[in-house]
This record gives sequence, C-alpha cells and structure tokens, in this order.
Amino acid sequence: MTILLSLWAVSVAIVASQAVDLYDPCEDAAGAPGICVPVKSCEPVSAMLKRGNLSGDERNYLKKSNCGMMNSGRAVCCPFPKMLKARFDAPATLPAVGICGIDSGSRIVGGEVAQLDEYPWLARIQYYKSNKRFGFHCGGVLVNERYVLTAAHCIQNVPASWKVYKIRLGEYDTESDLECNFHDKDDCADSVQDVLVSSYYIHEDYFQENGADYNDIALIRLSVPVNYTDYIRPICLPTTDELKKLPTEGKKMTVAGWGQTETGSSSRYKKFLQIEAWENDRCAEAFSSANVDIVDSQLCAGGVKGEDSCRGDSGGPLMKLETVGRQSAWYLKGIVSFGSNKCGTENVPGVYTRLSSYVDWILENIEE
Repeated sequence: MTILLSLWAVSVAIVASQAVDLYDPCEDAAGAPGICVPVKSCEPVSAMLKRGNLSGDERNYLKKSNCGMMNSGRAVCCPFPKMLKARFDAPATLPAVGICGIDSGSRIVGGEVAQLDEYPWLARIQYYKSNKRFGFHCGGVLVNERYVLTAAHCIQNVPASWKVYKIRLGEYDTESDLECNFHDKDDCADSVQDVLVSSYYIHEDYFQENGADYNDIALIRLSVPVNYTDYIRPICLPTTDELKKLPTEGKKMTVAGWGQTETGSSSRYKKFLQIEAWENDRCAEAFSSANVDIVDSQLCAGGVKGEDSCRGDSGGPLMKLETVGRQSAWYLKGIVSFGSNKCGTENVPGVYTRLSSYVDWILENIEE
C-alpha cells in the first residue's frame, strides 16, 4: 500500500480533496459509473501504478478519477465492468488436460459436503447492490486464467441496481476466512482470491419465454489473471468433436455449489450431488404443462425428490469425469439454468445450458 501511494503521489498532481466514504458512488475520468475504494482494491488502477512509466493520458485519468481520502488512504473511482456487445478479434487458448479438470481422487461416495480440494473451478459472483451493500447470488465456473462462465440470467435478469463486481475463487467455507476441510479441521487451504470483473459478454441470442431461459450463457472477463493453486484450477471444456459427441443421456453427472438446501438456506460448505441426465424428449414432456419447450442446446438432469441444483447454484457447473486417451479429467457438460419453482420436485429435472453447443461461441469470444 505504501508503494502504491508513493507511486500515486509521483504520478499524479493531486488537488486538495475532501474525505470520502468507502463505496460512495462516483464516475471515473471516462464518465463510467463506479464506487470509491482504496487504490489497492482497484486492480486496474493498482496495476497501472505498479507498472509505472505512465503516459500523459494515464496520468490525467488517475488525476480525474481521484475520489479523495479515506481512513485507509487515497481512494480512486473504480468503474463497474462493461458489457461488451462485439466479439473479440484475438481468440485465446484454453488450458490442456493436466492443468484443467484435475481429479483429486478424494470424492466421498454418496456424500454431500465436498473435500477441500474438490471442484477447484467453482466460482461465486459478488454483486454491488447499491447503498454500499454487496452479496453473492450466483455461481460460475473458471475456464482459464482470465475467464469465468456463468448463466446469462445471472447478469441480465438481476435487479437493475445490481452490478456484477467481483469473482471469488477458492471458497470452501462461506462463514470463515480460514478455509478448512469439513472432514478434517487440520486440513486448511490458501486464502480465497477475489478478482474484480473488467467486462462481460452475454450470448447475443439469450432470451426468456414462459419462465424458461434459452442460450443462457455468458462470459465474465477478470481484471487480472488468476493464480492457479491446488484449490483454484480451471475445468476442461469439450473442444474436440470426440468430446462433444460423448453421450450424456442416462449418464451420472455432478453438480456442486453453495445453493439453497432442503432447509431453505444456502449451504455453509461447498457441496456436491450426483444426478442422472435425461433424454430431451422425456424432459420436454415433464415441462409441457408449463408450456416450456426444451431444445437441443439444453440438457436436463435430476428429477429425484429432494435432490436438485437450486437457487444460488445458477450459473454453476454440471460436470462429468471423463477418460479420453488414458487421461481422466473433469469436463463441463452444462451450466445451471432453470427448473421447477420448488427445487427437488420428483420427475421434474433441472435444465442446463448444454456446453457442447456453445464451445465454438466461447472460443470466438475470449481473448488473451
């Protein structure tokens, strides 16, 4: 923090300014809305200062984005992420098997609370909710060091005052700063990584109809690359024709997250559940009374009484451990989209965005 403040003082001729409160609304030098935070908490600005050798435009941006002083020191207007409406020109690569989808091998058969190092690609989306309030209300899945996949409805269909703000990775116990294994309290993990969101891209054909979501997928770009650890890793995507064509119907899949439990509240610990994927025709029959169409780009799973992905799991992964060419890895099969208003209803499965239908879209819309 001392280094950043020194760089700030050298880089910007600060005018006299009044004290400011944390999370006060503001506009940066480009007129983008944001909130006032300490310099070290705004990754785009702190990275600029650490890099040094600022241009005249960058110095002017910092000067005009100055919020003033707060108890923790100098504050800056940190803009909310931008919604992108055009595709990127430079595609990025996805991690190879061996980096993505690593199987910890410690899964509890028939259990519910995950082990500490299981499903290290799970992400939680934090929203700024106005009036200096924050909350986690959706999930996501890490696919490389700069991108998280989630459901489009987690961005587009939240209250207008909510802004996608940060992604949390490496979470296990939501009620403790110390991440220790539910099954072994002496087994503890590294701290979580909270990363600001720089931009997001919602599928251009996303829409809702009769309470159902279609093309329900979105990409979130992180402001800085994630540092991979034993507890933060990307999942693999089915990028080849062979992987895309692997059967899903009738196969056991896994969902995981911190969503609403049978008690009506969110789980404290990361949990998982095995569910069986359905044939789409059977799924369409289950939703016919609600006038909901099930299309090829959707995947259904679950339908066992008391077992389902629920609120809070939206945007999270439906996944399967696959062995291809003697290499085993977890692959993303779907993204939690929608289901019955009452979670865990017998013979009514959850509906997921089928990942194999969107791999090309993902690859076209991520950049280095």
